[in-house]
Order: sequence, then C-alpha cells, then structure tokens
Amino acid sequence: MTKQQLKDTEKRLKLKFVNLKHNEIVLREEDFEDGKLTKSGYLSLKQQSDYIPTTETIEIRMPKAYIKDFKETLEYVGTKELTRIKTDIRDANIFALIFFSVGLLLISLPAFIEFFNTKIINDILIIVSWVFMWAAVEKRFFGIPVLKNRRINILHILSSNYLPYKKEQLME
Repeated sequence: MTKQQLKDTEKRLKLKFVNLKHNEIVLREEDFEDGKLTKSGYLSLKQQSDYIPTTETIEIRMPKAYIKDFKETLEYVGTKELTRIKTDIRDANIFALIFFSVGLLLISLPAFIEFFNTKIINDILIIVSWVFMWAAVEKRFFGIPVLKNRRINILHILSSNYLPYKKEQLME
C-alpha cells in the first residue's frame, strides 16, 4: 500500500467512528457461548481495557440478551484471577526475601570461613551472590508492580457499566 492509500483509509475510518467513545469496549456475539462470556471474550475485554485510563468508567457494550448474566460471570472470573494475583504477589515477596537472603549469605561467607577467601572462589561467590540479589530485586521491584497493575485493571473492569449495542437502543 502507498502512503496515500493509508491516509485515505485512516480518513475513512475516522469519519466512520467519529462518535466512538474512547472509554467504550464492544463485545461481539462470538465472545459469548450459551449466554456466558467465553475465555477469548474475557481476554478481549482485558486487552481493550488496557487503553482506558482508570480515572474513567468503562462502558461495556454487548448484545442485550447477555447483559443479565454478564455481570455474574465477569465477577466470578475476575474474583478467580484476583485470588491468583494475590497469591502471586505473596509468592514473589517470599521468593525475593529468600533470594536476597541467599545472596547475602553467599557474599558474607569469605568473612567467616577461610576456605572461601581464596581469590578465585571469592570471585565466584561474589558473582553468584549478585545473581541472587539481582533476582530478588527483579522479583520485588519489577514483578510486583506488573501484578498490581493487572489487579487494578481487573477491578476497573469489574466497576464498569454494562450497556446494549447502540443499534439495539435505537430500535426500542
């Protein structure tokens, strides 16, 4: 495609979706099976909600027939995931503490045991201890914020408004 074709396509889409809200998530008919939200539908919902600031309420649009059971299904799936995230945060904290303790123990061994004072062994211990300490820092300061952001995103989804498609509103 040429640059001009891309610009034309972008203009056409911009005109088509001029009334589309940026805090709106649209779930399709395929995202539901037997009246319940499917796994792919839930993943689509989470992915779309990543682009909506937490300061704004999410509006989830879906076929009117599914609105009744949607909230219950969403709360069930969200609660399961929140429980897993809470467990993952606890485990990450425990692993970070263990890794840091092992790293601290390894780096202090040469001070207590003469055998580890040998230059080559001491250098190896220092490298290994820093590997453990870095693993602790990575778990604690890089892993946990990601889990907390996932938790906030799920809570944001659970506090959203559920509405039928706009076409269905016009038909009533």
